[in-house]
Amino acid sequence: MLELDEIQKKKLEEKYIREGYWKGETFSSMLQKCAEAYGERAALCDGSQCISYAAWNRFADAGASYLQEQGIKSGDRVILQIPNSIAFGLALFSIFRLGAVPVLALPAHRKNEITSFLRTASPTAYITVRSHLGFDHAGMAEACTAGIDCKVILADTIDYQEHLSDDVDFSDNGRTFRDIAVLQVSGGTTNVPKLIPRTNADYLYDAATFSEVCNMREDTVFLAAIPASHNFSFANPGIIGTMLHGGKIVMASSGSPDEILELIDQEKVNLTAMVPSLLALCSEMAEWEEYDYSSLQTVLVGGSLLTFSVLAKAEAAFGCKVRQVYGTAEGLNTITDADMSSEQTAGCQGKKISPADEMLIELEDGTSASAGAEGELLLRGPYTIRNYYCNPEADAEAFRDDGFYRTGDRAFLDNDGNLHITGRVREQINRAGEKIMPSELERLLDENENIHMAAIVGIPDEMLIHKICAAIVTEDHTITLQSLRSELAEKGVAAYKLPDLAVKLDSLPLTSVGKPDKKAIVQMVTDNLVERI
Repeated sequence: MLELDEIQKKKLEEKYIREGYWKGETFSSMLQKCAEAYGERAALCDGSQCISYAAWNRFADAGASYLQEQGIKSGDRVILQIPNSIAFGLALFSIFRLGAVPVLALPAHRKNEITSFLRTASPTAYITVRSHLGFDHAGMAEACTAGIDCKVILADTIDYQEHLSDDVDFSDNGRTFRDIAVLQVSGGTTNVPKLIPRTNADYLYDAATFSEVCNMREDTVFLAAIPASHNFSFANPGIIGTMLHGGKIVMASSGSPDEILELIDQEKVNLTAMVPSLLALCSEMAEWEEYDYSSLQTVLVGGSLLTFSVLAKAEAAFGCKVRQVYGTAEGLNTITDADMSSEQTAGCQGKKISPADEMLIELEDGTSASAGAEGELLLRGPYTIRNYYCNPEADAEAFRDDGFYRTGDRAFLDNDGNLHITGRVREQINRAGEKIMPSELERLLDENENIHMAAIVGIPDEMLIHKICAAIVTEDHTITLQSLRSELAEKGVAAYKLPDLAVKLDSLPLTSVGKPDKKAIVQMVTDNLVERI
């Protein structure tokens, strides 16, 4: 196994401290400073309820007292699976205040993922809700923790008022800026998410730097449209970035387009973050919903391919700027410039947010690529992790011995330093020895105004290794495999890249973080559950 040498790891940490990237602050002390600076300013809202920074800080002490009574100690891991709500913010910072470490499960995670988190993190508690959107979270929690020493706590049973006291003091909870603050979950293509250890120092620097790039201020009203526990919504710059500037956080509980549009109007939201599929749905609905979107200034979009048609439609519908973001829960963030044209924004993922971020494009022979050459994107920097949590097998695969993290993304850097993601390294389709990048064909199919969404996948085949399959969402009954092949050929696509089969779906299946679920598409095609055209 290749591990980053501990001496070099220590040198990197000291470099980040010496050069001012890492500060001596924790998430708990950050909330305390926000309470002192912003007091009764509205901090966190869901529906008709809001709490101030001062109240949030007091409730963090009260919640920490409650959790301590439940036997949770500083350093313990606690699974947190709460949908977007004030309850999420209160429980999260209660865990921080106690000095415990939250495992930020998504509301969409189910038994397979939760069982993996229990096995890897050995948490002492699992905080969740009774139910959400019709799913029995309490029942799942009890089933997952049966027979193990992990206490299930329902968020609505925590009585913060009862535990309010002027006598509690958790300032010395034993945690420092170097310690793990959060265990994020990976958003990659593996079956079970890996746990990502983010320290107080690196994650707060990440959020602070990103918030400055996004020009966040006290008047920022940020809408958490996707799950608050997701890296993008949580701290890129998200909830934490908003807090650092004394802005207001608005929680979208269901994340449905109609709720999002209504909240933009009611709360005068000026900044939000979405994945492309959600942005497309919101833009479409905005055409016939009579809401006021004039407050909205910027939508950050990331997570999967953002096409020009989706971007242009959103900017027209909302009268705002769409900025494309690239980010991993493991670290690095890039963002397109605010003054880029729409065409430029759709064509790249922008520049790194920190001067200390290091990006390499590694070719197949292990050498570094020059500008314009494609290879695998590797990262290192003050907020990029250097190992996964208790997962040496994943470490061996994902990290070079000099600390660079292998993203698995295929990319190139242009002469201006803009990052261009062209697909996944392992997403390449191997058709009879020829390598095809799905994103190339997906971008071309997106130019067809009668195709709402498209995904290219490889279907296992005994003779070809993989057949190329185009999965499309369309209402146009004249579109066939042959018409797709002809359309792509006319656009200059080589014959070996043309689809071998095509299927029509009502909608693309999505992962828990809103990315097209290509594994699900492959299974649907393999099992003959979709209409071939």
